[in-house]
Amino acid sequence: MGAGRANGNRYLRAGDSGTEGKENGMKVAFYNHTSVVSGAEISLLLTAKHLKQATPIVFAPAGELLERAAVLGIEVSPIASYRAKLSSNPLRIAKDIIGMFGAGLRFALAIRNSGVDLVHANSLRAGIIAALFRWLHRRPVIWHVRDIPPAGVIGRGIQRLAARRVEAILNISKAVMDKFDHRILGSKLHLVPNGVELPRDDEPAAESRSREHIRLQLDTPADAKAIAIIGQIAPWKRQEDAIRAAGELVAQGHDVYLWVVGEAKFREENVRYGHSLVRLAEELGLSGRVRFAGFRQDVSAICRAADALLLCSDNEPFGRVLIEAMSHSLPVAATNAGGVPEIVEDGISGLLYPVGDVKALATCVTRLLTDKPLRERLVTTAKRRVGSQFTIQSTAERVEAVYGTIYRPDRLRNAELRERNSYES
Repeated sequence: MGAGRANGNRYLRAGDSGTEGKENGMKVAFYNHTSVVSGAEISLLLTAKHLKQATPIVFAPAGELLERAAVLGIEVSPIASYRAKLSSNPLRIAKDIIGMFGAGLRFALAIRNSGVDLVHANSLRAGIIAALFRWLHRRPVIWHVRDIPPAGVIGRGIQRLAARRVEAILNISKAVMDKFDHRILGSKLHLVPNGVELPRDDEPAAESRSREHIRLQLDTPADAKAIAIIGQIAPWKRQEDAIRAAGELVAQGHDVYLWVVGEAKFREENVRYGHSLVRLAEELGLSGRVRFAGFRQDVSAICRAADALLLCSDNEPFGRVLIEAMSHSLPVAATNAGGVPEIVEDGISGLLYPVGDVKALATCVTRLLTDKPLRERLVTTAKRRVGSQFTIQSTAERVEAVYGTIYRPDRLRNAELRERNSYES
């Protein structure tokens, strides 16, 4: 099926929908290997929405991602789904290789027939497929790396592939970028932090209504303190630390409720971990104070209704929920690891604590909830910081600046001829 826009339950061809390219005619394929929406997919949608020079087309398996893209008026192209699982079973490995080849072949043919000029891969998995099948689609490939890259043999193989078949690598944080070998990839590496849409000026008028509505939904008293941890349910996100910290606060006499917002996605171990969190809350006698809210799209409303946001991850590549919270004047306490310190300056725009230190986390939360001057100073600085460094407009501008170094029609045609000759010789 060709590129088009989703309308109801069907996809329309771009020509039928009235889609027109932007001034310079550049078309960019945003390639995502999954239809499941998480932080990376939200960042993709926001970036595509705010491009000013390029026309985006989202290539992904049919599902929620394409549906959301269509609602935003972004052109879409459904492609075959492919998902491999790590295994030591030779038959499983062979099956996955065949599956990857088939998915890559279909993707490359779709790209060749779409008229796009660049391929913007939204994950390492998508980037590997786009790079491996460049011989067929013959389009420049950009990787948008949103996770900490693997080390060891696999990591070295990925970097060698990037050196040969990738034009640019966009990194959401220095923590991510520093995992690449700058000696061989230095000129291809670009720092492009995630961005958010800043709250509108008229949002504060609805804040009290939103706060009341969310608290009713989550069965939380209006006068209680609510702390939230938002993100996919996974062991490396360490939601158990938030539950244990809530237990510490309740034991100290604080009237605190914890909202665990997120869903266990992608792996069976995440589902098992989600079940273990429910058991932990029961074991600590917190079933009446921990609310498992599941996946929610209204993160802004959650931020307006809560009193503090927690991020407890082992090694968060960036932490877009932090900038979402900070933009809504919600104070944050987060782990001092990964890309988090690039966002939160300890004691200036939020509070940081060592990974896994539940008592330190509980102390941070207590300070945020009880020290009003500190809270007001932190949220004022944090909101200003997001407005100056982490807007989606800034992200889109940086992305298009990289496009501009690659998209030169005459140069691309010459490069394509050279690449074709190199494969045929």
